[in-house]
Amino acid sequence: EHRGIDRAVKGKILAQALDIDFRTLQSRIEYLHKQGCAIGSIDNGYFIPTNEDERRAGIIKKQRTGIAINNAVNGYTLAELDWIDQLFKED
Repeated sequence: EHRGIDRAVKGKILAQALDIDFRTLQSRIEYLHKQGCAIGSIDNGYFIPTNEDERRAGIIKKQRTGIAINNAVNGYTLAELDWIDQLFKED
C-alpha cells in the first residue's frame, strides 16, 4: 500500500508489480485522475495523499510539469522551421 508521500513508489517498480509497461501505468493513472482519484506524483514516485499537505505537494508537481509542457508547446509553435539551419549558419 502506498498511502502517504513517505511511501511513494517509483513508477517503474509499480508497473513491474502490476505486470504492465510504464506507459500503460501512466495511462491508467491519467484515467483514475479523470475519475476523481487523488494519486500524487513526486520525484520519489506515486502515492495516495493522506492529508492536504501531501495533496498540495502532488498538485505543485503537476503544475510545474504543466508549465514545462506549455513552455515546450509555445517554443514549438513559435519556432521558425529553418531554426536548425539558422543555428549552424556561418557568420
